[in-house]
Amino acid sequence: MSCKNVPIPAAAEAAGMTNLVFCEDFDNERSIDFSGEGRPGYSFYADRPYGGTTLTPEECQLRDSVLYFKPEECAAAIGLVTYSKKGRTGFTMHYGYAEARIRADLPASADYNGWPAFWGMEKADMMGEPWERCGELDILEMVDPKEKGRHGEVGKDVIYTGTLHEHWRTGEKRENGRPVTVFASSSVIASGYQDNFDYIDADWHTYAALWEPGYIAWYMDNKLMHAARFNATDIPEYYYRDDPKPVKRLGEVYPNLVERTWPGAHNVMETAEEILCLGCHKNWPMEVDWVRVWQK
Repeated sequence: MSCKNVPIPAAAEAAGMTNLVFCEDFDNERSIDFSGEGRPGYSFYADRPYGGTTLTPEECQLRDSVLYFKPEECAAAIGLVTYSKKGRTGFTMHYGYAEARIRADLPASADYNGWPAFWGMEKADMMGEPWERCGELDILEMVDPKEKGRHGEVGKDVIYTGTLHEHWRTGEKRENGRPVTVFASSSVIASGYQDNFDYIDADWHTYAALWEPGYIAWYMDNKLMHAARFNATDIPEYYYRDDPKPVKRLGEVYPNLVERTWPGAHNVMETAEEILCLGCHKNWPMEVDWVRVWQK
């Protein structure tokens, strides 16, 4: 579908996010900058932060307005990014409705070190700038249940997850000089509802997240999957589908585990500037039809 006359998703329209500020259909040479220099005017950049190798056209093939994405290395799900570290140019997101139409087959091999993902990470972290707290918004991660593939058996089922992380640096240093980081992790799954996995098939699906002040909701095919509410003083609350009652936190379900949240967790998203990413691995490739972001 062309970026012209694109219908506004119902959840975005209800939130007043009717302006299409980012739209990539992977149908021309301006879709991806493979130069490694970060030239302005592109939607995605192949120069990866954190020291990852620059992707090649062979790993990111564009055919019939579809991205066939098969990188040799996952690089922690950092594949194509909407902002270039080298060129300091591109798109970043603060609040909005981000969506992508994606499909992926089951892992081709048990030997994969990353899974299909569509997500956002704090610009300061990706650019190597100092920070104390930063936010990560995982809009889609396709996960092999119980990581069966990592134990030598290719998984036969794939689940969809959407997660919100906060990374917090304690001020301590490791032996190698790197800062000690702890993180809060929120999703319905991470909150203990392990029986509420949402299994997905290899068909095309639209994955999205609505990001508003104090609230993030995840959608698949325009259907609300789960949500998180947070503020500067309270412990965040997480919700399954449209149930108005928050689910139990991880520590309530598994008392022996250390609680992985705290009062004020995720409120860092109120000032976050997210770079959007597409990531996967050659043994678990994915196809992307389009990526869009709507804002007020």
